[in-house]
Amino acid sequence: MKIPRGAGRAGFAIPAVCAFLIGCGLIPEPSVRMVTDRAEMAAYVDRFNALQSDVRIELSYQEAPWQSVLDGVPGDLVVGEWLPSPNVLDRFDSLGDLVKSGRIDPSWFYAGLISMGSRDNRPVLVPLSFNLPAMVFFKPAVQRELSSMFMPLDTLQTLARSFNTPQKTGGFSAMGFSPFWNPDFLDAEALLFGARIRPGRNGLPAWDQEGLTRVVDFTRAWLAGVDGGAAAEDLFSSRNLVQPWYKLLTGGKILFALASFSDYFALPEEKRRDLDFRWLSQGSTIPVSPDALFAGVLRSSRNKRGARTFLEWFCNPSVQRGLLDVNQSRRIGVFGVTDGFSALKSINDRELPQKYPFLLGRIPSENILSFPETLPDNWPTVRDQVIRPWIHRSAAGNEDQPLEKKLDDWVKGTKK
Repeated sequence: MKIPRGAGRAGFAIPAVCAFLIGCGLIPEPSVRMVTDRAEMAAYVDRFNALQSDVRIELSYQEAPWQSVLDGVPGDLVVGEWLPSPNVLDRFDSLGDLVKSGRIDPSWFYAGLISMGSRDNRPVLVPLSFNLPAMVFFKPAVQRELSSMFMPLDTLQTLARSFNTPQKTGGFSAMGFSPFWNPDFLDAEALLFGARIRPGRNGLPAWDQEGLTRVVDFTRAWLAGVDGGAAAEDLFSSRNLVQPWYKLLTGGKILFALASFSDYFALPEEKRRDLDFRWLSQGSTIPVSPDALFAGVLRSSRNKRGARTFLEWFCNPSVQRGLLDVNQSRRIGVFGVTDGFSALKSINDRELPQKYPFLLGRIPSENILSFPETLPDNWPTVRDQVIRPWIHRSAAGNEDQPLEKKLDDWVKGTKK
């Protein structure tokens, strides 16, 4: 078939003409596809769509948004955990023109979160929320006077050890706490002891050896103070930790449970009535959980302008104050906005204590929070398959190889 003269030039001009018409408002822009696993985002999207008609957000639920980004799942805007790693960050547009004074002001946020979602000191992701590790206890069981906010590691260890109740037949009928009951405890230790887990060479984690050694030594010393050591703790866990942690607390089987604050808040109010909490800490430092929630605009987005418009709206402090009301009026059942402490300091400092009076005097200031660094690639998988098991075995005295060797073996295994 003969191609008419000039058809090739006209074909190349079509995208430019369409872009011009969209910019003039003559052709509507495509809707913004938000990839997320957070159900509460539906209420916020409904509110945004109802307030204006220029940009429409549509939701695409994906179980692991960070993996969806790597897999190339179509989308414009991504909201999820585990986004701040080099491989994932490379799939997002820079937000340097958006995160600045007069638009999304970086001074509104915790600096550690902005840094976590940046590449080459330029913001790529906008932080939305984060969680803190809460040491939860049954109020009648803890007689010692505690600080209103902190649960230092050494205090936790002392109280837990005094609660241990040996059985004549061996093992324990009740235990105070174990670092191995919740693997998130090891993540918190790593932050508090300065392990500084971060991206290294070839996509693998790097860390400060002195800090990692302190994590192993502290956990090993904890086990050494328990009759029967790791074996006794494992036996108690296998027999008792099949029940929900709040039932173990109120039933007198354990003294403390580690829970993210969102999980603690998710308990029905009648179950929280006899419980209390303190923030896990070392001195006056509280670790921030590494699964902070971020949002970003994909480089492959078909409607970057619309995605940025939503981010600019969502990150406004006055908007988030309104979303707190939306959560309560619609009984969404999540804490704060996006089920965590807001990445906006003013929301935590002023709004949350008004909404939740039990938080009065318990909102940590920015200077006592320890934030993770940008995460290594594939971090949830590497952490669960290599890092945490290695720390567990090392503390229990069952590991004779360095972490570097374990990581190399794991990489070789994944390539087979």
